[in-house]
Amino acid sequence: MSVAIALAAKGANVVLLEKSSNFCEIGAGLQLSPNATSILDEWGLLNSLCKYAVRPDKLVLKAGRNGKVLVHMDVQAISQKRWKAPFITIHRSDLQTVLRAAVEKNPLIDFKADHEVISYSSSLDLGFTIKILHNKTIKVITSGMLIGCDGVWSHMRASLSERANFSGYIAWRATMAVEKLSGAFAKLNDPCGITIWMMRGKHFVFYPLRNGKIFNFVAVTHSKNSTSIWSKNKNRRKLILSCKGWNLAIANLIKEITQWTFWPIFKMPFPRFLGPSGEIFLGDASHAITPFAAQGAGMAVEDAAALASALSINTVSRSRALSLFDHERCNRLKDVARRGDFNQLVYHSSGPFAFARNIVMKNRSSEKFLIDLDWLYSYKASEFSQNAK
Repeated sequence: MSVAIALAAKGANVVLLEKSSNFCEIGAGLQLSPNATSILDEWGLLNSLCKYAVRPDKLVLKAGRNGKVLVHMDVQAISQKRWKAPFITIHRSDLQTVLRAAVEKNPLIDFKADHEVISYSSSLDLGFTIKILHNKTIKVITSGMLIGCDGVWSHMRASLSERANFSGYIAWRATMAVEKLSGAFAKLNDPCGITIWMMRGKHFVFYPLRNGKIFNFVAVTHSKNSTSIWSKNKNRRKLILSCKGWNLAIANLIKEITQWTFWPIFKMPFPRFLGPSGEIFLGDASHAITPFAAQGAGMAVEDAAALASALSINTVSRSRALSLFDHERCNRLKDVARRGDFNQLVYHSSGPFAFARNIVMKNRSSEKFLIDLDWLYSYKASEFSQNAK
């Protein structure tokens, strides 16, 4: 939906094919940092998003055993001052709702639900022939461009023998209404902020959604192997067993929540934006990464803006514009993936490394932590093509 909106903003006619017949509420919370919210603002969607979202005022990192605050960052104030855009948390389905409304009211976008792409052939140079299944009937359409946004289990990537690999981590997700939150847990966590509890080999994230009416919880734990199925209450006992070592308030909360979604984390072996026939991959289909930098949704929004910007370059050929786009986005995603790997190391460290981490965190100014992320949060995906040659 993001790329359809971005392309339509440049005057392109877009046919958006969705396999599902209707949207369902899958997933839970998302964090959108200034590199993404600035783009959504350019598209005129930020005000609509903020009707549902929360603007967390703080980002706090804590020791998972004793709850000691190691870093306290005024993330909202710095975001507005330094990057001129907010940092928000939002439920995935609320983001979908806003994007869907923008898609449906745009006359340049033809949204078709219950349309599954079965196969495609030909190329960017000759045009694509796309076979679609709809109402148990197969039909064929043609298009000058084909963009695949079919997620981490992308059939388009699989057709190139490129499949996502298990990362070694499970994300256990849950939400809870604010009135049900225990007093012991509430006392340890700022209800208006994002809190990350760090432990050896795992971490726990807490932040508000839907104007603070519900809270989102994510427990990330290590696992040697996993199925690729996302499910509710699968192996919940494993999560409860992992509570060993957590602060008691966290351990009790994990036990009290009866419904956790088991979400194995998979990642693509490498980012790919262009296929051998000129097909284009965006979002998780291109570059599914681990969530430790909280940039999954943000990178998808960036992809959309960057592609639309590349295709609007009128000083080079379309193939050259796409080559520039591919090069820029591959470099960007490699940097973001490296940051995620670094965060994972920091969050899950133990022993002497954790001791050194704690000293650094306590003695470094909170603003310096965020300033070090200028490269991430100040990035303008829609402007990368301005210097293209």
